[in-house]
Parts: sequence; structure tokens; C-alpha cells
Amino acid sequence: MTVKAISFRPDEVTRRELEALAEQRGATASDVIRQAIHEVYVAEQYRRARAELAEWQADPAYQQEIAAVQEEMSDLRAW
Repeated sequence: MTVKAISFRPDEVTRRELEALAEQRGATASDVIRQAIHEVYVAEQYRRARAELAEWQADPAYQQEIAAVQEEMSDLRAW
């Protein structure tokens, strides 16, 4: 994998925050930026999963399917 350099021009507040995070984590500024991007990426994946789940839960057909499966499972427990 070829690493691509990205230009980043932080304002004064962001620069101070980046330096503080790097010092607190014992990392470089580049490491902190990579970690921040990864953390936002993971948070976005969870946000999308929650949104998809909410769509399923609002879908009457999905709810009917859940009810049918629960009924089948209840029948199996009787054995």
C-alpha cells in the first residue's frame, strides 16, 4: 500500500488540541489524526447500523416475520 501525504492546516485552537492529544497519548500528530479518523469512521458505522435497525423495526413486514419466528420458537420450546 502506498501512503499518500495529506496537507492539513489547523487553526490555532486545533493545533493546540492536536499537540495536547499527541502528548497525552504519547503519539505523534499524525498518529492522533489517524486515530481520530478511525474513531469517527467506527462511530459512523455504528450510526448507520442503528439507522438500519430503526428502519427494520418500523417495517411492518419485518415485525410480522419476527412474530412468526417467535411463535415457531415458542412451539419448539414445548417439545
